[in-house]
Amino acid sequence: MTILTSERLFAVSLHLRQGDAQQAKAVMLRRDGDRFIAVYDPERASLDTAAVLTRALLSSERITISEVILEGHDPDLTALYRAASKLLLDVEITTRPRITEPAVRVLSQDPTQATYFIPEDWDLSDALDRLPAAFADARPEVARNLKRIEQAKKDSAGKIDHALDLVAVLVLETDDPDGVYDEVLQLLHQARAEQMTSAAGATAA
Repeated sequence: MTILTSERLFAVSLHLRQGDAQQAKAVMLRRDGDRFIAVYDPERASLDTAAVLTRALLSSERITISEVILEGHDPDLTALYRAASKLLLDVEITTRPRITEPAVRVLSQDPTQATYFIPEDWDLSDALDRLPAAFADARPEVARNLKRIEQAKKDSAGKIDHALDLVAVLVLETDDPDGVYDEVLQLLHQARAEQMTSAAGATAA
């Protein structure tokens, strides 16, 4: 299986804005350069629903969303959505009786189909603080590897942040850290071999 696909190499951000009843559909989606913009009518679709539907639609077109950014919303809610989206989590503020505290639930065998459930009226700043632990409870191996990647970013002093961010997304999407690392190392060895071949050819010329 090839993990590094063109779609994964060019992840984009999703910006969500609140619209009104004048728009033709409950959720209107358009592309703007390297990002997508979704405008939703809150009378016909909640924020949670608009985000889930939009991400599902883009996923069906093999488009990876790297982060969800709310525009014109409460700052705590915006921070929560952005942090959750970087872990490929949907957010649902719910009245479900079984959700008594913030928790991550993986809803299918697809590791990307996971949701951060937050009880209605729960303090959103506290929910943000609890997110890392909730994610680690649901996906412990992935959480451990993400910590290693974050440490690698610190050790490299930001020199390869983009590459490491890509590795983190691949680990989240595939639920296969070892497979991701093996493929990345193979590509690095291949690139190194090609570089040496080119250098040898230039020297011989």
